[in-house]
Amino acid sequence: MKRKIIAITVLILYTLVIGLDCSVYADDNEKVVVLVYHHLLKDSENKNKINAAIVSVENFEKQMKYLHNNGYKTITIQALNNYLKYGKSLPKKSVLITFDDGYKSNYVYAYPILKKYNFKASIFMITGSIPDIPQPFNPNRLSFMSKGEIVKSKDVFEFACHTHSLHKLEKNRKSALLNLEKKTIAKDLRMSKQLIYTKFFAYPHGQYNKHIKNILKEEGFELAFTVKKGSVSKQSNRFELNRVPIFYNTSIYEFKKILNGYKE
Repeated sequence: MKRKIIAITVLILYTLVIGLDCSVYADDNEKVVVLVYHHLLKDSENKNKINAAIVSVENFEKQMKYLHNNGYKTITIQALNNYLKYGKSLPKKSVLITFDDGYKSNYVYAYPILKKYNFKASIFMITGSIPDIPQPFNPNRLSFMSKGEIVKSKDVFEFACHTHSLHKLEKNRKSALLNLEKKTIAKDLRMSKQLIYTKFFAYPHGQYNKHIKNILKEEGFELAFTVKKGSVSKQSNRFELNRVPIFYNTSIYEFKKILNGYKE
């Protein structure tokens, strides 16, 4: 009788634990909002407010505070891949924070703010721009994260590919990727993967076509991100994943609308 009571008690406790655990996770219809940033500067440093891609440090802090205070959970690209490819669970209210290019401002400003809130984020690096030694930070010019800074920030950042040296627009305003031969693109992708092992890619300038997608697949990539607005779900094409750009003039009200709107 005593053993039976113990067995029932264990079963009840197990059921409660599982129930509590399940409440933490999203269902199979979960939509993930993927945010994309580029460069950060303090308002007092930014002399080029016409450039919408330069988000103020002050606004970035407000946005991260909002995510933290409202129960959002930041995930890695690897976690998203595990969800899309293998069906592994994600936390409820999952958000993926990404940065394109790999500017030093990500290390100087975004890194400590993300760490403060115990958040994760991912940076799509232009690997050909990574310096061997740290560059002085100057708000009046662009500089990139060094090899050492990449290593130091891996407790927060996950690193992925944004090409090695093909992040450029040609005269016809098309991405170099759209104008080059397969062997040239494949060589560039392999070079990038030698420097940062990754299976994830973001299209430069958001431009892509079927040809580029096929090369990525052949080179072993598993996810590729656009800058088309929308959320990501299990029904998404894994080589055309949506991301929502955050700009200089994105207010905290608009930020809330992005999170709520694309989750619906």
